[in-house]
Amino acid sequence: MDIDLYIDFVYHGFYRLDDIEERFDEYRLMAEEQAASLEDDEVILFAIYGFEEETERFIYANFMLRRIKLDHYARVCERLSERCRLFCVGNG
Repeated sequence: MDIDLYIDFVYHGFYRLDDIEERFDEYRLMAEEQAASLEDDEVILFAIYGFEEETERFIYANFMLRRIKLDHYARVCERLSERCRLFCVGNG
């Protein structure tokens, strides 16, 4: 299964699931390293996975390291939650 890969919302092509999982682990580790400097009301958003609405098939992964406030994160989750899964880390 080929999955669209985005890094910071820039398209990078089709990749295999194994490659996506490896990239996920890399970004999670980078996010965890940056999390020590977060305020209590912040998180690091490091991945968004998109799914096809009808079949729920995994269709894209977007990796980033975005430091955002929890209230902004909550709004993003509400807007994208039906077709996406968001991954973040906090400082605690």
